[in-house]
Formats: sequence, structure tokens, C-alpha cells
Amino acid sequence: MNRMAGRATRRALARDERLAAQLAGHVPGPPGWGPARVVVTLMAILIQLAAFAALGCGAWLVVRDFPSITVLPGVVLLAFGALLLPRPAGLPRYSTRLDRADAPHLHAFVAGVAAAVGTRCPRIIVVDDSFEADGGTTGLLRRRYLRIGVPLFAVLTPLQRTALVAHQLAHFTNGDPLRSGPAGSVDRSLTALVALFEPRRDTSVRALQDPAILGAMAGAGGGPMRSGSVGSVWYAELVLSPVIAVLRWVAAGGRLLFASAARADVHRAEYRADAEAARVAGSAATLAMLDTLGLREPMVTVLRRHIRQAGDDRPDLTAWRALGDGVRAHAPAEPPLSTSPFAGHPPLALRARLVRSRPALEPALPDAAGAGVDADLATEYRRLARDLRYG
Repeated sequence: MNRMAGRATRRALARDERLAAQLAGHVPGPPGWGPARVVVTLMAILIQLAAFAALGCGAWLVVRDFPSITVLPGVVLLAFGALLLPRPAGLPRYSTRLDRADAPHLHAFVAGVAAAVGTRCPRIIVVDDSFEADGGTTGLLRRRYLRIGVPLFAVLTPLQRTALVAHQLAHFTNGDPLRSGPAGSVDRSLTALVALFEPRRDTSVRALQDPAILGAMAGAGGGPMRSGSVGSVWYAELVLSPVIAVLRWVAAGGRLLFASAARADVHRAEYRADAEAARVAGSAATLAMLDTLGLREPMVTVLRRHIRQAGDDRPDLTAWRALGDGVRAHAPAEPPLSTSPFAGHPPLALRARLVRSRPALEPALPDAAGAGVDADLATEYRRLARDLRYG
């Protein structure tokens, strides 16, 4: 399994580098309806039809001769169908929603960036403690949202924040297939299916992990097992282990095929969003924003050290941004290329390489995220400082 994963990763990275070389020097157009897009759409339709078919067949098996032996496979099919049903994206569990009344300057800033990008402003803005940002749709009504990680926002300058928000808002117009209804929903369903069969130390077959259990099953020490029901569970786990392994391979193979078919269009859309960020906020700010995204661990470490040395929970954004500049200044000129077969983003190094390959642009929306935005986020900054000081 590890060897196959390694080969898939190397092939994915080679594809990423070829696509970046093709797009160097110009802004990519929106992904069109090529063979890969057709495959992604057909797979999405077939998987959703399979989900409804499994639900219908499962319900029939349960009720046809209830109670009978067919109830068990019927329940399995019902669970399988429910897992593959279209699932709308949800907001992070521990995010905080900021309404317009709570953060008027932040909402005005996002609205201004949305106008510069040429898209509708998201209805929902949330913040959390992650070192990233995201934009998409949520819920059955597919309402647009923008999620901002407070630690990331705290170390970015106003222009870099503009580049970050412009990139996320550009996803609404850049033709990303995984942000459309059917394909994005199927991607989430396949991810959940793979996670269901993924072995974990605390939930996988205990009889293959614990020597004490193996000894008890073999009757080590001359004593019989205390409970026949417990032994039956252990033996059932041993029998089901190969079945689960096959199901895991099938689910992983389906997800890999889906991700491989969508990969080029997804990455093309990502490069297009970077180009839009450079047009709105300037090339220099976009490059600094991309560099910062790849420096999560050193950024958080430096912030934590500074806050603990200061011994104060009050945020000092000027010092925090200066620390961020220092981390970027000592970072490698180009981070190492790394990816996975299921990566939804191209490697940061390739994204920065494409921005540098085009003529440098000046910002079209300078210094939009100023002191008013920081005032709206003052409570979140204090919470961040407290968490880093005591966490």
C-alpha cells in the first residue's frame, strides 16, 4: 500500500509540474469541458445514482419479509447509501460567525474586495483559530461563506490580507469543478467513505494488535476464555478484516480515480485565483501571502514565544507583523515541492513560481484592510494571544 501511494504521489507531482510549465507566463483561462471534466461529472452522477439505488434496495430488503435474514444486508445497504448521499459542506465546528453589526469594517472590506474581483459578497463571514482561509458554499441553500484564520490574518499586512481574501473570493468565479454542487458533494462523500474503512489503532482489529488478546484467544496460561461472546467478537473481527481491507482498497481506488480526473481543472482554477489576487492586491503582496501560508509552524512558534516573553494578553499587531516579516525573510527562497494524490491545491512553490512568471502588477485596491478591520477583530486577537500564552 505504501509503495503504491508513493508511486501515485510521484506521478501527481510530475503532472503538477507539467501543468505549471504549460501555464507559465500567462493567466490561465477557466477550466473548460474537456474529457477529464466529462469523466468527473459522469462519476459524480453515477455515484449519486448508486447512493439512491443502495437506499432503495436496502429499504426493500428490510421490509420485504420482516423479520428475516435479509434485514442485515438491507441495513448495510441503507448505511452505504446514506454515506454516499449528497452532503453539503458545513462550517467548521469551532468557528465564530461575525455579523455585519459585530464587524462592520470587516464586512465592508470583504464587500470591496468582492467588487474588485467581480463576484457577489459572501453572506457569511466566520473566523477560527486555524492558520488558513477558505471560501465556498454551505448548507442545503448553498450560501456563500468566507472563513478567515485569525493567526494567519494577524501576521499579514493589509495588502497581503487583500490578496488572501481576493484569492478565496475568486473561487466563486474560477470554474473549480469541486466547488460545484454534484462534484464537490461526491468528493466529500468519497472522503468520508475512505475514512470509514481506514484502519485506526483504537478501532481496527484488536485481535491483530494486542498480544494479550492473541494469548487469551489461544488459551495462553492454560485457562479458557472467560466469555464466549467476547471470543466470538474477536474471531468475527479476524474474519472481517480481509473484507474491510478489500472495501478500503475499492473506496481508495474510486477516490483516487475521481481526484486524478479532477486534478488538472482544480489546479488550473487555483492558479487562476492566484492571478486574480495579484491583479487586486499586487504581485508582491500575493507572493508574501503565499510564502506565509507555507510557514505555519515557524510563524505560530515565533508568535507564542513573543507573547509569553511579553507576559501580556494584549495583542501587538505591529510587532506580530514584524515577526512575520522576519520569519519570511529567513525562509528558503522556494519551499520543497510536496503534494499528495488527493491534494486540492497545487504545491505552494508552483503557485508562487507562476505568479513570478507573469509581469509584476501593482495593487488595484491598496490598504483596504486597515485599522477598522483590526478593531472589529480585537476580541479574536485577544483570544489568540491568551490561547498562545497559556496553550
